[in-house]
This record gives sequence, structure tokens and C-alpha cells, in this order.
Amino acid sequence: MSRNASTPPVDSQTSKRTIRKWSFEEDVVLVQCMVDLHNIGTHNADTGFKTGYLLELERMVAKKLPNANIKAKPHIESRIKTLKKDWSIIFDMVQGNCTSGFGWDSQKNMVTAEDAVWESYLSSHKDASQFRTRSFCFYNELSQIYAKDRATGQDAQTAADILEDIALEENAEINEGTEHESQFEFGSDDIDISSRIPQTSTSSRRKRKASEIDESITAATLLGDKLSEIENKLSDSIGSERVLQQKLEQLDGVLSGIEGLTEEEMDIALSKIPDHPSQMLVFFSLPPSRKLGWVRRFLSTH
Repeated sequence: MSRNASTPPVDSQTSKRTIRKWSFEEDVVLVQCMVDLHNIGTHNADTGFKTGYLLELERMVAKKLPNANIKAKPHIESRIKTLKKDWSIIFDMVQGNCTSGFGWDSQKNMVTAEDAVWESYLSSHKDASQFRTRSFCFYNELSQIYAKDRATGQDAQTAADILEDIALEENAEINEGTEHESQFEFGSDDIDISSRIPQTSTSSRRKRKASEIDESITAATLLGDKLSEIENKLSDSIGSERVLQQKLEQLDGVLSGIEGLTEEEMDIALSKIPDHPSQMLVFFSLPPSRKLGWVRRFLSTH
């Protein structure tokens, strides 16, 4: 399976000045940085990331690829849109509420289904036809980031919906500012109303009561936010551990299926690859035709 079968090499940026070809290795680094940033949790939002995450990704990618000159905009932004669009198309087939008969082959990184299922689905989802014969190496990793709320229906969107959300994220900073203003207006309005009442003992009590209510609401909000943050980080950590454990359980079987790999090489790889989780994810993201060369290069440098 060729590298181009896994991910399209050119992003959708239209400016000639900013178009760049993404190598498979660069895609692997970008997706791994996205997973790491998601697990850190400081830039998480309900459907992905908050405003400002692109610059953080740029810094993370630059550490691993210092000579690539990959910028937040337009390079990373455009590539994520392409990857997320492809992921959403696959997710809607494999996990969608209105689809059945599709599966996911984690070794080949491809959607599986009977011909009849494909024909029926493609009659109304033309954009999915490419994945009948094309692999997508980052489905599991991007699912960690974007599929969190799909089980409850909070993020049950089509590929078109997700692309619309990506555009709306550009206005997130303005929306956040509006939300903060609204929160402060609540407290201010209560105080202003109380201040218009003549200064009697009753009005003083009302002002104290309004202040106490305001403080209680603030404390409850802060506590709720903190608990939510802890819950999200715990969920992310558990999710990441489960993915690594799943890959570890599959490692022996995948190595055994690599034609040309000797038993000695397989035994050494089994003892070394688990000590490097990020490298193990890279190994599983590769198409079968590239795994033998990757293992031998890994063994020669570790």
C-alpha cells in the first residue's frame, strides 16, 4: 500500500504562496502532537480544541521537526481541516447512528463492509467512495480528540457540519469575551438594582444577601469547572492508556505477520518497541508494506 493511499500529500490551502506538501512522517508528528496536546488538556473544547491551540501545536511540531518550517497558519490549520474532514467521513460510516454494516480493520487502517452495504451508502454519500480502497492511518488517534461526545449525541455531526464548526472556531475568542461579559453583568445588575433602593436597614440586608448569593454562585461555578477539568484529564489519561494497551496486545500478532522479519528481530522488537509509546503509535499507523523497513531502522537506532 503506497504512502499516498494513507493521506493526501497536499492540503487544501489555495494560496500558491502557502501550499505545501505534507510527508507521511510530518503527518505522524502532527497527529501525535495533537494527541499530546489533547491529553494535556489546557486547550480542550467540547468538539476539539480552543482558540490559540494552533500556535501551541506549531511550537510542539517545531521541537520534533525543527527544519520543516511548519507554521500554525496556514500549514497546520489547513492540514487539520483535511485530516478532520477525512476522519469525520469514516467516523460517520463506522460509528454513525444511521449506518450499519461497516467495520474498521485496525491492521489495514481501512473501512470494511460488504459490497451491498457500500453501494447503498455511496448512493447518498459520494465523498465516502475514496475510503472503499484507501486507508486512513489516524482514525483511532483523531477519534480520541473529536469523538468524545458522540456517544451522548452532543457532537453527532456530519462531515459537512464539522467543516462548518471549524470555520466557527475562528470566532471563538469573540464568543468567549461575550460570555465573560454576561457573567459579570449578572452580578452587576443585582448590585445596581439594590443600590437604587433607599438606604435603609432592609436595603443593606438585601445588598449583603445579593453579595452572598453572588459569591456562592462564583464558588459553585469555580468548583464545577475544577471538577470538570479533573474529570476530563482523568478521562483523557485513561483513554490514552487504553489505546496503548490495545496496541501492545496487538503488537505480537502484527510483527508475526510481517513477511521477511526474522524471529530474532521480532523478539528484540517485542522487547524494545513497548518502551517507546510514541514510536509504537507510529509503527501501527504505517501501511503493511512499510512496516518491515521501519522495524529494522528502529532496531538499528535503539
